[in-house]
Amino acid sequence: MTSLSPTEPERLSEATLPNARSAVLRPDYDRTGAREGVIHFGPGAFHRAHQASYFDHLLNLDPRWAIRGVSLRSPALRDALSPQDGLYVLAELDAETRFRVIGAVKSVLVAAEAPEAVFAALINAETRIVTLTVTEKGYCLDAAGELDIAHKDIQNDLAHPAAPQSVIGWLVEGFARRRAAGLTPFVTLSCDNLPDNGRRLGGAVVRLARERGDPGLAAWISGEARFPTSMVDSITPATDAALRTRVAREVGLYDAWPVQRERFTQWVVQDNLGPDAPDLAAVGVTLTDDVAGYESAKLRLL
Repeated sequence: MTSLSPTEPERLSEATLPNARSAVLRPDYDRTGAREGVIHFGPGAFHRAHQASYFDHLLNLDPRWAIRGVSLRSPALRDALSPQDGLYVLAELDAETRFRVIGAVKSVLVAAEAPEAVFAALINAETRIVTLTVTEKGYCLDAAGELDIAHKDIQNDLAHPAAPQSVIGWLVEGFARRRAAGLTPFVTLSCDNLPDNGRRLGGAVVRLARERGDPGLAAWISGEARFPTSMVDSITPATDAALRTRVAREVGLYDAWPVQRERFTQWVVQDNLGPDAPDLAAVGVTLTDDVAGYESAKLRLL
C-alpha cells in the first residue's frame, strides 16, 4: 500500500468520491446517518464482495444496518480502508464488468489492538446482528464437529475470558457482557462454508459458556440467542495488482484494497432472525426453513 506518485489518480474517499467516473455506481444513501447495527468478524475479500454488498443495498431502505468490521489480529484491512473512510470498489465480473463503490463498512477494528473497543461494540444496544467469515478452522471444532476444548485458543479463552483468541471466545464474552447489561442477545449468523453452520456455531458457543463455569450464561444463550444456518455462493477471485490497476483506470480513483466477484451471488438464510431483523429478503436474500436443500443443490451443481 505505497503512496501514489503525482501521476497516479487520487485516493478513493468520501471527499474524492464525486470525482469517480460517471458510470461507477456509488452509495445513494446518507452514510453519515447510517448506524452500525452489524458487526462482522473476518472482513476479508469474500465478506466485502458478498454480505457487505447485500447490506449496502439494504442501507438504501433502512439506515440501521451499516457494518463494523472486526479483524482478529491483522491491521492490514483497517490500514487500507481507514484513509478511504471505509469505501472500496467492488468489480462485478460479467460480459461487461460493473464497478460499484460499497459504503456499508463504516469502520474496522483490530481485536488484538483494541479489545475493549470490540466489547463496547458487542454490547452496543444498536448491535443486532453479528456475522462471521473466519473459515472452518476459526470455529475450533474437533473431528465430530463439536468445540475442541483442548484447542490452544479455547484454553486461552477459558483462562483469560476478557482477552479472547478465538471468535468463539469473543462471542461468549460478548454475550456475557450483554446479559450483565440487561440487553437481549444479538443474532449470530455464520457465513462460512460449513454444513449446518448455525447449529455448530451455537453448540460451540454454549459449550464454551458452560466450560467457563457459568451454567446460567450457557442457559441464557441456549434459550435466548439465535444462530441461523446460512449458505453462501459467490466466486471471488483474489485481489491482485492487476485489479488495483484496472480499478484505478476504470473508476478514476485509487483503491488500496478493491474486491472482485462474479456477477452471480446467492445468500440463503434460515428464517430464524427474530423480531426487528433486517429485511434481507428485500435485497435478494432467500429466507427459508430448508437451507440444507439449497446446500445440496449447490453441491450437485458443483
